[in-house]
Formats: sequence, C-alpha cells, structure tokens
Amino acid sequence: MEYNVYMTNDCNLNCAYCSVLLDCEKNGIPIHPTYEVEKLAAYIDKTQQKYNDNEVVIFFFGGEPSMEYDRIRKYMDCFDKTLRPKYDLKYILHTNGLLLNEIPDDVLAKLDLSMYSLNYEMFPHVGLADSYFQKVMDNALEAKEKKPSFEIVARLTITEKTSFFSEIMQVYPFFDMVYWQLENTPAWKDPEYFIKTYNYEVSLVFRHWLNELKAGRMLKFIPFMAVLKFMFFHDRDDNEFLCGYDSHMLYVQTNGKCYACCDSMESPTHYVGDIEKGSEFRGLKLSDFVCKDCDYRRICMGRCGRMHREFTPEHIDHYCRMNKHTFDLFIERKDELAQILKEHPEYEAMLSGWDLDIMEYTS
Repeated sequence: MEYNVYMTNDCNLNCAYCSVLLDCEKNGIPIHPTYEVEKLAAYIDKTQQKYNDNEVVIFFFGGEPSMEYDRIRKYMDCFDKTLRPKYDLKYILHTNGLLLNEIPDDVLAKLDLSMYSLNYEMFPHVGLADSYFQKVMDNALEAKEKKPSFEIVARLTITEKTSFFSEIMQVYPFFDMVYWQLENTPAWKDPEYFIKTYNYEVSLVFRHWLNELKAGRMLKFIPFMAVLKFMFFHDRDDNEFLCGYDSHMLYVQTNGKCYACCDSMESPTHYVGDIEKGSEFRGLKLSDFVCKDCDYRRICMGRCGRMHREFTPEHIDHYCRMNKHTFDLFIERKDELAQILKEHPEYEAMLSGWDLDIMEYTS
C-alpha cells in the first residue's frame, strides 16, 4: 500500500496548475498534522493486515514536505520502530526541490527515492543561470552527489502553457527517470489546439526514445516504459485504476482523514475514512466507467480515478484522445518492438522494478 502523508499544507511555491493546495482556514483543515504519529503507524499496520499487504511505501507529501524536515525525521523514527520489523518499508519525498539542498544527512540516508516536481512554467527560455532552473537542478545534482543511490524522478505537469518536447529534452539527462502528467483540471481553454500540439510533440519524443531503444539504451521515460510493459509483460488487474485509486493508494491529511485522491479534498468525493476508525475502499472498477468497452483498457488502465468521477464525458475524451495517440505509436510498431525486446532481453528486468510499480504511469 502507498500512503501519501501530508507533512504540511503550506508551500513555498504557488504553481498555477496545482490541484493540491487548500484554503485551510476556509475548509477547517490544519496546516500541520494534529494527530500523534503513533496513531498513524497503528492505522497503517491495521490497514496492511486488512488488505494482506507486505509492502509499505510512505510518500512524504504536502504542500511542500521539505519545509518540515524535523517532522519527517520524527515520522521516520516512529515507522522504523513500529513498521519496518513487519513490512518492506520504503520512503519517498515528494518535493519541488527548492529546499533539497537543506536536507539533513540522516533524513537523506533513509530516503529511497524522490518525486521531484518541476514547474516548467518557471523555466526561462534564456538566462538559465541564477534562475529557478539553476536552483532546482543544482539541488538535485547535489543530492545525487551526496547519495548516488538516491533515485530522483523528474515529475512534469504538462499544461497548455508548456512545450512537452522542450520540457522533456531539457531535463531528462540529469534524472534517473522522467514522468509526465497532463494537467488534471475540469477544462482547458483551447482543448483542440492542446491535443494537436501535444500529440505532435509526443510523436517527436517517441521517435527519439525508440531510436535509443534500438541502440541498446532504454531512456527511463516512465509513461513509455509503462506502455511497453503492458503490451508485452502485463502483470496487473486491468479492471483497477493503475494510479491506485480506490485500491492501493491513500492520502492522509493533517487532520487524520484519509482520501483515495489528493484532489478535491474540500468535498467528500474521495473520502474513505480516517486513522482513528480505519478506511474502506468503495471497490470501484474500470468496468463501472467508460473504460469497460475500451480497446485500450489493458494498456491504459483508466488513467485517473478522479477524472472519471468529476469530469464531463467530453473532457474525459480529450484525455483519452491524447493517451490513445501515444498508445497507437506503440501499437503501429508492435512487431518492431517485439524484435527489439528479443534482441535486448535485459529490458524486461528494467520494466519490473519496484520504483516503476509506485508510479501512476499513464499521462
């Protein structure tokens, strides 16, 4: 199970596309956790037993969790004592990177991975020195120098104001993996133009990725790796949301309430319980939604649970068209990809790591 634990609802950025930050005063949600960490550990233990799961992945989440390193240390100390003896325990920091240079050595030593959220809207087109770009890139590289085994995944949000091609090509050489997600919002200003330009740029990136793949180098572009995996080495229940919605992912707010998604916490839509009483998934399946008769379901696996529950059918179709374009790039080259996998058997192992299993995969 994956537990995204809010260290704070405060943040040192204000990204226009952010769907996580809350008006805490308006919604009666505390900035920092008000429960005892021991109660959270007991809740996690109980949930693991309920779902007969041996793996615990803790995401330190927010807001911006790097503003709370002392709290993170306290939670790690508690979980190491109470959960590590029973479970395969891993720690992940979900951060914007601005304070990664201040991370204490003992906290860094215990982290297995970082989801590194980059705001491409703040990247300058010229003058990269002394900019937001230099700050977040230098911080990532410094952390890697301190701990070479520390995986850092560049997490990119693709909006109507960004160039997907430019974004990927600018940052991928410096990170262990790259993941991108289309902005999750109820509407776009000009969806047809966004779809057209995104699909064109995805085609360009795919061409580069495929050429590298044929040359014996798998660039770790997570959505592309996911499609390849599910075409040839499928290992999931394709009637569950791949992101973990309503099956194996929980978000624990600062008040102890638990949700199946980090978006729209102002409403009860994704509420599933709390750390005092426990939580209960609703048992939603892809067959409950438009995905049930989709030819791409085995590759896509629903994309996003929130999307299907909150967005209009027309807007859901916008996302589907963009993802289907990516899938078709692979399907049209299925025989060629099969031959590449035959020539490079090492690729199968690269598609089965634990770090991929905790990603949302499809954009």
